[in-house]
Amino acid sequence: MRSTGCEGRLPMPTPRSPRLQVVPADGGVAGQAFVDLPYRLYRGDPCWVAPLRTDERQRWCVQHNASLRSRWVRRFVARRGETVVGRIAAIVDEAYAARWEPETALFGFFECTRDAEAARALLDVAEQALCARGVRRVMGPVNLTTHDETGILVRGFDSRPMVLSPYNPPYYDAFLEAAGYAPYREYHAYLGTPDARPAAAVERLVRSLGAGRGIARGCAIRPLDLGRWDAEIRTVFELYNASFDDVWGFVPISWEEFRQRAERFRLFVKPELAPIAEVDGAPAGFAVTLPDANEALAPLGGRLWPFGWLRLLRRIPRLRSARFILLGVRPEHRARGLGALLAFETLRAVQRLGLERIELSLVQATNTRVRRVIEAFSCPVVKTFRLYAKSLRGAP
Repeated sequence: MRSTGCEGRLPMPTPRSPRLQVVPADGGVAGQAFVDLPYRLYRGDPCWVAPLRTDERQRWCVQHNASLRSRWVRRFVARRGETVVGRIAAIVDEAYAARWEPETALFGFFECTRDAEAARALLDVAEQALCARGVRRVMGPVNLTTHDETGILVRGFDSRPMVLSPYNPPYYDAFLEAAGYAPYREYHAYLGTPDARPAAAVERLVRSLGAGRGIARGCAIRPLDLGRWDAEIRTVFELYNASFDDVWGFVPISWEEFRQRAERFRLFVKPELAPIAEVDGAPAGFAVTLPDANEALAPLGGRLWPFGWLRLLRRIPRLRSARFILLGVRPEHRARGLGALLAFETLRAVQRLGLERIELSLVQATNTRVRRVIEAFSCPVVKTFRLYAKSLRGAP
């Protein structure tokens, strides 16, 4: 367990020498230093899970990350002498700005040692780069898109993050607030266990929705068919864009972006943990729960070679935890209580598979529709993540 003794307090800055520099890191040696920093920063932290180094490098290659094609990104690292002490990315997502907040851009991939001066300098440089592009407000951290890791961890530092969840030291909120950022949005992670009583919870929820007589009429829940992977992923892609269209911050994702994300975790997908709801034979809703890849990745240190692949493949069937990532229903079918049924089927599958722990995240604090489903299962909040925002002075 890690101590949270410094949570909420601004760390003491490191000495001002050697001289601090913030330099572009869009490629070359600086670009590699940008990718490498977390592996050094979190060395020895029992809760951090090293992502695969190949995945982190490919994240910055357009061929492997289609999200780069429609976003403007500039990366920076902070150095003290020859030592990299922090990093940040300035991001313009025009689709997000047009849909939700005009003249607002993002910062992401923020990491920093306990060096308040370096943190402030990184944020200043990112703001200047965005201001030069006409941005008046900045929000983050968002790691490229709102489909990726969002926010910083502000509660729940005593356990390992689950797959695709943010993780950071407990002093990042103090760095951001000292730089003029204010809390903007919060997300929660809920903990579910096999001893939950989903049947009674679903019954209560269905009654509260007033859908007791219509929930089953013409409805069916089926597992994902791995033998039809491409067609099934296309179905989930269409359901994802339709179901989340009215959720704050959501920007429709392209097929190529979605396909790339699905392929990354194909090895981990279990059909019964990815149910699809159909109404009169047509797809109407879906849920996705991933066995926790971090449980398998933790011993690998970010490397698959020379023997990491074998260790990974051996560990996948023995995973004992999972993350309930997505639950979506087309708007025209929500009154039927399909969300409750999908949650019910997922938790039954968790019990059948012998999983010991399931985290339901990230759930926006303002998303009362999904929170009602989760809280009906008596799942407590175990982690909280927060987005910050700041208006930029001197913006054109």
